[in-house]
This record gives sequence, C-alpha cells and structure tokens, in this order.
Amino acid sequence: MEEQLLGSCLRLIVVEGLTANNVSKFNDKLESIFGSDLSFSEIVLDLANTKNIDSVGVTFVIGLYKRTEASSKHFSVSGASADILSLFRLMKLDQFFEVCE
Repeated sequence: MEEQLLGSCLRLIVVEGLTANNVSKFNDKLESIFGSDLSFSEIVLDLANTKNIDSVGVTFVIGLYKRTEASSKHFSVSGASADILSLFRLMKLDQFFEVCE
C-alpha cells in the first residue's frame, strides 16, 4: 500500500489484492500512520489497482473506516471496480461511507 498526502487528504493506494495474504502488512502500515501526526482530515482508500477482495479485505476496509471515524476524520473509497462496488452495495457499506468508481 502506497500513501500520498495531498493537502489535508491522505490517499492510501492499494496496489495488490485486498486479500488475507496482504492485509497483515496493510495493518502494519496503518499502525505507523495512526501512530504518527494525524495532520490530515480525510482518508481516501484508492482501489483502482485492486482486482480482488476477500472477506478479510472487507473486514480491513470496515476497520479502516471505523478507525478513521474514531479519529474524527472523513473516509471514502475511490476507484473501486464494478465487482467491488457491487459487493460494497450488497453489504450496504455504501450507507456508511462514500464509495466512488
């Protein structure tokens, strides 16, 4: 996962599958982000390069959303494929955070 700070927006770019194989290293990255200066007011999870997501990946997204909200920051997902969008809508996650193509 790559990170880009653009003004007050922190963009987290997932460049691999959002699957059980990768989530532990993504969580390590989040620990360092949330353990440092939280000078941003928004987190955007960029899934444009993500082709697949499993249940562990969905749990990761929900956890990131909860952690972001607990820090009084705005959370959204961008670049999601049609399949991932459908999954988020089926699970009604789009009712909790913004999900964009």
